Amino acid sequence: MNLKNLAAVSQEGRSIKYIKDPVIEVQIAAVKENGCAIQYIKDPRLEVQLAAVNQDPYAIEYIKNPFLEVQLEAVKKEWDTVNYIKNPSIEVELAAIDSFKLAVMMDRS
Repeated sequence: MNLKNLAAVSQEGRSIKYIKDPVIEVQIAAVKENGCAIQYIKDPRLEVQLAAVNQDPYAIEYIKNPFLEVQLEAVKKEWDTVNYIKNPSIEVELAAIDSFKLAVMMDRS
């Protein structure tokens, strides 16, 4: 692993777009710094997708085929991220509704 690449993405996640074939550790570091950096990663693995939506749930917008687990994580954090998921399953839609209900209840207290 190239430590310069790791240092670069740790400071600015989007700099991953200048790295050819970044290793998984560099990918994870990039999306932990900026979840939206996932848009520059070709076919991100599950752990990279999860790290991205944990940093920024709206990063799901940049994931072409997010794993179900990633979709659920995104809508649990921010219910309206369901709008960025193509053809969400009933399970994902129900999780978004539950998340919305929780947000409304917290807003009222």
